[in-house]
Amino acid sequence: MTNPYQLKQLVPHLDPAFPFNVFDIVPPEKQIMHLHWHDDWEIVYFRQGNAVFHIGSERVRPQPGDLLFVNRGLIHTGFAEDDGKVRYAAVVFHPSLVAGSLADAYHLQIIGPFASGKSFFPIHIGAEHPQHPSAVALVEDLIAEYGAKAKGYELAIRSKLHLLLIHLLRHHDVSGGRTRVHGFDEELYGRFKELIAYIENRYADKLTVQLAASIVNLSEYHFCRTFKKITGKTFVEYVNLHRINAAERLLVDTTTPVTEIAYRVGFSSINYFSQMFKHYKRCSPSQCRKRQGAHGE
Repeated sequence: MTNPYQLKQLVPHLDPAFPFNVFDIVPPEKQIMHLHWHDDWEIVYFRQGNAVFHIGSERVRPQPGDLLFVNRGLIHTGFAEDDGKVRYAAVVFHPSLVAGSLADAYHLQIIGPFASGKSFFPIHIGAEHPQHPSAVALVEDLIAEYGAKAKGYELAIRSKLHLLLIHLLRHHDVSGGRTRVHGFDEELYGRFKELIAYIENRYADKLTVQLAASIVNLSEYHFCRTFKKITGKTFVEYVNLHRINAAERLLVDTTTPVTEIAYRVGFSSINYFSQMFKHYKRCSPSQCRKRQGAHGE
């Protein structure tokens, strides 16, 4: 991924013929998962900390040991709720890994509904669910197989993914609908993706709620409610966060003075820029530059 802040992410699978990855993540920032979506499926195995995740229209506060599932195409993000350490594993795989080219009718009955969007992964499986231990055991097996990479691990991972899909179909509500994306109309959801991509390209411009609402063709009231459901932030908060992420890249990759960077990414006040930077990055702009080994302001 050349830009981890980009909305549409291409997951960097080491082997394109076996599109499966496990990432062990200990984020240093307030935003523990940058807002994005991809064509892969993702399982978040939450291990430590206090955090809130926004997946589609759902807001989830997982406990250590909980599982979160991200269906393909869903926008998702996460934020730490305090200054404590957060840790989670992200298991990411492309649907083609379990579809296969030699699928028989029985196989297609299980995989087909997930691939077509008729069935969705459940967003959250917590410890209170009677089938939680079984689901966690399968996910831990997936992580262990990928970590060890013993002979035949690819086949073992495919098999365990199939077992996981069967488990979800048997024990969880996985019903879906082709025109709905976890509470949102697909067309509306698509317009919000276009809006967020617009913000990516025009973040330094003057961006208003009125303009954003007009782009997605909603009233300002309904726009603000829907935007926060999807991103976990108000429109102003999200624009500021995107500007801060852009500023971080400039601090690390260039020797441009901090004041100039602040204005370049869209802030009119250096003090407000510094305040927002510390809030999201847990350090000052100058400290960020020093930590990355860049040279003075």
